Amino acid sequence: MRTSPWLLVIAAITPAACATRSLLLGDAERGKALFQSLNCIVCHSVSSVGGKKAPDLGQGRDRGFSPYNMAALMWNHAPAMWGVTAREGVTVPAMDEQQAADLFIYFYAAGYFETPGDAKRGRQVFLARRCGQCHGIDSPVRAGIRPVSEWDSLWDPIALAQEMWNHSSDMARALSRSQVPYPLLTAQELTDLLAWLRASRPPSQTAGTAPASPESGRTLLVSKGCAGCHRGELALEAHRTRYSLTDFAAAMWNHPFRTGYHQTRLSLEEMRRLVGYLVATQFFDERGDPNQGKRVFQSKRCSVCHDNPTSGAPDRSVMSGTMTSFGMVAALWKHGPAMLSAMRQRNIPWPRFQGSEMADVSAYLHGIQLKRRPSP
Repeated sequence: MRTSPWLLVIAAITPAACATRSLLLGDAERGKALFQSLNCIVCHSVSSVGGKKAPDLGQGRDRGFSPYNMAALMWNHAPAMWGVTAREGVTVPAMDEQQAADLFIYFYAAGYFETPGDAKRGRQVFLARRCGQCHGIDSPVRAGIRPVSEWDSLWDPIALAQEMWNHSSDMARALSRSQVPYPLLTAQELTDLLAWLRASRPPSQTAGTAPASPESGRTLLVSKGCAGCHRGELALEAHRTRYSLTDFAAAMWNHPFRTGYHQTRLSLEEMRRLVGYLVATQFFDERGDPNQGKRVFQSKRCSVCHDNPTSGAPDRSVMSGTMTSFGMVAALWKHGPAMLSAMRQRNIPWPRFQGSEMADVSAYLHGIQLKRRPSP
């Protein structure tokens, strides 16, 4: 498996009860292009852009959305999808592991603001943090400060994060001169605040800004000096929390309160690069229980074909050291239709998986090692 050289190295020996596998880093821009070239857009949409015959893949995601959740959803959905594409003459091209990673990051990025906020609580945040002393809703309160109704970034997560970052240090200095406490925000408070503020401006008809490639973001993190502080326990790559962009934006807003008022301004393109890196590195590894995966593998009757050399199915040893959730998606896209046909001939039902089961099965397949034959 290819692994980017700047990924964290897991040096400790991981016990069998919790096997860890490194994942390829996805690129949301490539994922967006793949969504069209793989013909997903014929039936599916992302944030209302695309076909309407199948669910919108940019909605309904939450903090639990992970590579193995996506793998399980695709696996469970595949037979119905193949039936529809066959009837309508839609070609479903093969997909490799990197492409699965790119699609996952694209779907994840599209669902940043899907967790609904509470507008009533948002209004209370606006009042409690004294935002209205400077920011009017429909008209200016102070000269030179645009009202909320003119903010183009309200519906563009990355542009909002950039503006909050660039504005925070100037505002911190102004509040300090006025002896007004800096208004710290949690991610939930920011989500609620946005729910209320968006009522003043209808959604934009254009697509929001997309994250850039993770490699370019890593370079930026170093060149801007961020990596000098964010290392060791403070390393951004070390966090296991699944951050949404409201989490990122809130952390950037709170940054000058913790580090002082001198921070480098970021352009929108730089914020795209930074977010692309921070999002992707949240998924640089995954864990599963191979012992539980073995039980799932047997209970779902996968062994009927994969342990039978005459079936034509790949032997489990072929997957040793290579299988992750993204690998499971790639294998499904490559072998799935033939697998479904063979299973129907044997009257074996198509297996359905929970996300955790997919993580465990892929961990089991990933870690299989052939027994060495004794020397003659």
